Amino acid sequence: MISTKLLIIDSPGENMDHLKSVLRKHGYEVEQQKISDTDVNTIFISMPHIIFISIDSEAEEKLNVIKKLKENEDTKHIPIIFGVEKREKVKGISHLEYKVDDYMLKPIDEEELISKIEKLEKIIELQKALSLSNQALKESLHTVERQKIELEQNLTLASKIQEALIPKSLGYIPNCSFLWHFQPSGKVGGDIFDVFMLDEEHMGMYMLDVMGHGVGSSMLAVTLSESLILDVDRDSPLKRKTNKPPYYEIASPVQLIHYLNHRFPFKKYEHYFTIFYMILNVRTGIIKYVRGGHPAPILVKPTGEILELEAYGTPVGFEFNEDYVEGSVALDSGDRLVVYSDGLMELKDESGSPWEYEGVIKYFKDEAYMNTHHLIGPLKEKIRKQEKLKDDLTLLEMRWVKFI
Repeated sequence: MISTKLLIIDSPGENMDHLKSVLRKHGYEVEQQKISDTDVNTIFISMPHIIFISIDSEAEEKLNVIKKLKENEDTKHIPIIFGVEKREKVKGISHLEYKVDDYMLKPIDEEELISKIEKLEKIIELQKALSLSNQALKESLHTVERQKIELEQNLTLASKIQEALIPKSLGYIPNCSFLWHFQPSGKVGGDIFDVFMLDEEHMGMYMLDVMGHGVGSSMLAVTLSESLILDVDRDSPLKRKTNKPPYYEIASPVQLIHYLNHRFPFKKYEHYFTIFYMILNVRTGIIKYVRGGHPAPILVKPTGEILELEAYGTPVGFEFNEDYVEGSVALDSGDRLVVYSDGLMELKDESGSPWEYEGVIKYFKDEAYMNTHHLIGPLKEKIRKQEKLKDDLTLLEMRWVKFI
């Protein structure tokens, strides 16, 4: 244990040897300086734990030293006791005025002095503990700030990776034109979609929405996107090799759902997701689809009539392989199909209330009679004006017009 160091500051001709002996008797390390040799620098070099200053005929000079010590950042924390004659106290010298920690009347009583020093030692220990806590807090805050910066960098990278997976263009797909909008609620999100040709006549399209939003949802969305790449040589769940012409087989929508339930169980990833997957014969306009807990896509007829693709299905991840219904619908030339994630229902109307399901249907009913081309163009502008999205939002509109 490190002993407490005390510094006695006295005046020329003043004998404080007795006080020094008393303190050393109690196990304290004691140094002694004359006021004429004392300034902030000499005290900083010595760096005592406690200072005792005797106030006598050199009071003004000593009080100036005290004032400088308390104004200096390096020494202001050192407790100071001064000893004062009764007559000096009567003159109005106040220990509070000079921010001195304690004072004693002369002659110095040994028991009182040791008691005051012990109290100051406890304060010093508490201050030391507080200083260590503050230092640890400062280091923790620095670590948190560094981790925050690193997280922001990782989120930015994850955002770029996810953005790269969102189609910029869809190439040539016969008889089809598309318009889409993707907006995560944060830097990254759990929504993802893709459109691709399965062969010369069949187009595949999926939109999925991983539970929640943020890094975990985004990572699973990216993993799902990777697993749904159309690569027969990598044993894609969308299209498999066979030994007979045409040497491949396109998986049905229900077969894909069964695969995803088995491949991405909730107990492993602690996330579930909704999905809409469809296969369109681009020549005939026949759609076969499955809906795993995803909002029902909206089919807008050229007459303005609104239909919903409502085939039943639970979210994916709980390994429910039964009860999925594979729906089928025949498109007429000019039909428009809108697929969206449930973030669309969080959009707010003029009163600030969420659209919810009824608001979404109302929008498309109103827009169907005003717009004969794509429906979501005006909606994209409304989305951008929202202050902050509570959930990721994805919109995809397909217009099927029979040309060939």
